Parts: sequence; structure tokens; C-alpha cells
Amino acid sequence: MPERSLKWHYRSRHEHLITFSNAKIYQSSLITFPSHVDKMPGYGVEYDLVKDGVYDRSKKRNNVIEAKRVACLVFEHLQKSPGRSLGVITFSGAQQQAVDSEIRKLRLQNPQYEEFFKEDKDEPFFIKNLENVQGDERDTIIFSIGYAKDASGVMYMNFGPLSREGGYRRLNVAITRAKYNVKLVGSIHPTDIELEKTNSEGVKLLRAYIEFAINGPRTLEKELTYDKVVNLESPFEEAVYDFLVSKGFRVATQVGCSGYRIDMAIKHPTLDGRFVIGIECDGATYHSSRTARERDRLRQDVLENMGWKIYRVWSTDWIKDSVTEGEKLVEVINNAISEYNEDTLFESTLANKQFQSDKFEEQYLETEVITTGQLEEGNNNGFDFPAYKEANISEVPRSGYPTRDICNIIEHVVEYEYPIHFELLCKRIAPFYGNKKATVKIRRQVDSGISKMSRSLIQKGDFLYPKNYESVVPRIPGEDDVVRAVEHISPDELISAMLKIISVSYGITKESLFQVTARQYGYNRMGSKIQKKLEEAFGNMLEENKVEETEGRVTLKV
Repeated sequence: MPERSLKWHYRSRHEHLITFSNAKIYQSSLITFPSHVDKMPGYGVEYDLVKDGVYDRSKKRNNVIEAKRVACLVFEHLQKSPGRSLGVITFSGAQQQAVDSEIRKLRLQNPQYEEFFKEDKDEPFFIKNLENVQGDERDTIIFSIGYAKDASGVMYMNFGPLSREGGYRRLNVAITRAKYNVKLVGSIHPTDIELEKTNSEGVKLLRAYIEFAINGPRTLEKELTYDKVVNLESPFEEAVYDFLVSKGFRVATQVGCSGYRIDMAIKHPTLDGRFVIGIECDGATYHSSRTARERDRLRQDVLENMGWKIYRVWSTDWIKDSVTEGEKLVEVINNAISEYNEDTLFESTLANKQFQSDKFEEQYLETEVITTGQLEEGNNNGFDFPAYKEANISEVPRSGYPTRDICNIIEHVVEYEYPIHFELLCKRIAPFYGNKKATVKIRRQVDSGISKMSRSLIQKGDFLYPKNYESVVPRIPGEDDVVRAVEHISPDELISAMLKIISVSYGITKESLFQVTARQYGYNRMGSKIQKKLEEAFGNMLEENKVEETEGRVTLKV
């Protein structure tokens, strides 16, 4: 089949976000659009160096110090740019878990920000690793490298998925997820990656990207032309440029990094790095467009959508009456300067807001170790799941007939904890026989009792229900920290929990659904057993037509 590559790039609201990939991956074939700001915090690509970061090579295979810094940056984002969506990408699953743990600690200390972490948004907050972030995009991306020198000061050239074949593609996907800003967080300098010690294209690309994040586009030998030289393409543009300079305006020419550039842009007279308006002339760029729609409407629509104000000067009008056209141009520029407002760059709640970057780092000095129970108790996420409590068999009156008593106890426990696994039921009944553990004899007695209760009990596999039960209520660890093994939680209960989570989390991904569900039940890590149980429950929901999965998002079936 014939192929055709897409050329125009729209996602990046700052051109530097795509400049690196355009040069290194796409051979500068993409048409990208210049930014109405140059170098400003919160725009483009930035490198945040964690000087004391150490990679734990022997045990956890993560960088906790760097994870703490990432958590701090997340909460700095909440103060500085709450209106922007945010995602965190890590190089490895181990670093993903470390970042998630540190963020949860700060969430417990700062509950006023919980609204930001709700999943019922169009672009909810996420933490993903390099291998499962395909297709996501957010306004700001914090990217944690994690890999660094170990405690002995040795730097190995193993960067996990990045070092494998095709790793450079994974890196390219990750660094192009942001619309406004990428904060690359690392504990290494570019020179720590010794190219002679690796043949991995992905690792080599990472070193180049770190250099780009530190030094900008000049590392690609494609500096923005407005930094040093005046570049004009026709005598008409020269005439307009000379006129603007004579009026005292600061003018940049050929603004942009790719094939499409703005002819001239007026810099703000007092604020560095801001362009108040772009001036388009019908010169070479205009005439190189293949269609009138492309040159007259599409380009301008894209630029205005990125925050530019665009004014077009026509050569025929300028030649006929340069005085009148010049007066119009000066008036438009002066209006643009007087109307310029920082709120057009940042959310209105952030204008002139002071911000202490070390606030959240100081909190770590006072942070105590948080147990699993404490973490889950403060992490109910508004689902209103009741706490799981064990039945007390001492509440069941005794009749003096062992067979009748065991049936009464079984009925009481099942009614209190249904759906309950057979093994848990045996454990609850063990004290009736003077035991702490469920022995073979106890299992036989319980099994015998169940066989006599077909009129009052229902058995589905290994789980028992009251005969006339109406619904299954998910129950999670509470004050008593009763964390059940995943094999002791019935598929019906997991389905009930996931349906509730989906109902209040519009457009949640399957992966996030599993993570939230696992955490609700007190599991900090999702091993193969938990994954298998959740997959089983999810498959049942699909078969029963309760949910549907569209473009990676799970929603309730209407």
C-alpha cells in the first residue's frame, strides 16, 4: 500500500518540545510552529539535576533521592500550574513505584490537593514507565531517568528498556508526550554517559537529549535565527523591518526552528522572552504554500491557537501607501503591547504568585515512616467502600448440639463476611474447636456442615454466599488493617469494586483501574497473582457486557 507521512505537528505548544525529535528521528521533515515565548520556566525542555542522587543497583534498583525530587516537582506544579494537566514518566517499573510512594507521602501531608489527583478528568494525573506511556499526552511531563552512579560512584551503561533494541523509539515516544513543558529529572551529567562503552542507540540518544535539555537547540546546530542575525527574504520584508526598527521596536526575524518560520516578531519592551505579535509578509514562506487554504488560513489558525497574535502586511498595499499601512502597523503593535497580559501564558490563578521551591523538600525532614495501613486508610479516594471486619463467632449462642452449632456459626460468618473463601471460613471457625489454625479435621467438619445447608447457602467455586443475598459490597482494609490475600477475594467483589471505581473515574485506563483497585485492597505492589485475579474479573465484566473498552479507556456499558 502507498504510504504518506503526516508533516504538520500540532501537539507541542512550544517548538523546543519537538525540535529534538524532529532533528534526530524525523530528519527535520516535520513542519513545526514557532512559540510565542522563548526561554521561560514552565515552557520547553528543562533539566533538573539531582546532584546527590544514587542508583540502588543491588536491591531495589531505583533512585529514591531522585524520586523524592520528582514528588517535590509534582507538588510545585500543583502550586504553580494547577490548571495544567500533569504526567510522570520513569525509565523503569522500580523507579515508577518509588516515585508513586514518595508522592503518596506528600499527599497524606497535603490533603488540600487531593482534587488534582482525581481520575474523573479528561487528562488525569498519571505515573507510568517508559514501556507503557504510548498514546498519552499531558500539558506538563516530568521525566525521571533514575539511573545514575551507584553508592560506589560507578556508572554502568545499562539503562533498562532504553538499552534494548529499539530503545530510542521508546525514548522518542516519552519525550514527545508534553504540550507545554518537559522537566527532565536526572542524577547524571551528559558526560557520565560514555559513548565508547555502549552500542545502544537509545543510550546515545539519551545523552544527546540531556545536552539539549541543558543547552537548548544550539546543541543541534539549529539556533533560533532571531538570537544573533537578521534574516530577511525579500526587499519588501527589508522595508517593513527597517520601518519597525525606526519606530523603536525590538524586532526578531525568521522566528522558528523548522521549515515554517514567522517572518518577523515584536519582542515585549520590558519582559524578556515574550513576543507580543507576529508580522507575516507575503514573501517566500507565503508563496511556498501549495494551496490558498494552507497559506491564508491554516497556518494562522495554528499559530493563534498556540497563543500568537498575527498581523499580515500585504506587499501591494504597502507599495501603494506605505505611510497609511505603517500607521496601521504601529497602532496594532502598540495595542498588542498594552493588552499583553501574563495571564495569557499562565493560569489566571497564578499571576504574580510567589513560590518557594524548597517547601516540599523541607517536609521530608519531618516525614515519619508510613505503614501500609496508614497509607490505605487515608487513601479511600471517595469510593466509600466499607472496612472489612472479621465475624466474631462468640456472638453465636450455643445449643449444646455440635452439629447444629457448627451450622449456626457457618451461617453467621457467611452472613457477616460474604462472599467468603472456604479457607477463611475454616480459619474463623477454628477457635470453636480450640485451634488457632484450620487443620484438616476442621476443614472436614466445615465441609460437612456446608453440605447440610443447601437451603441457606450458595457456593460459587470456593466462595460462599447467603441464599437470598442481593448484592456484593466491596470491603477494604480499615482500622484493623485486615488485608486479605487476593485469592480470598471473590471475582464478584472485585467486579463490584471496579464498577464503582469506573463510575466515578471517567475514561480510566485498564492499567489505572487495576492499580486503583489493588491499592483499595491494601496492595502496594501488583504481582502476578493480583494481576491474574484482576484480569479474570475484568474479563468477566466484558463478557457480561457491563463495561466496554474504547481506545484504551474503560467506561460503563450504557
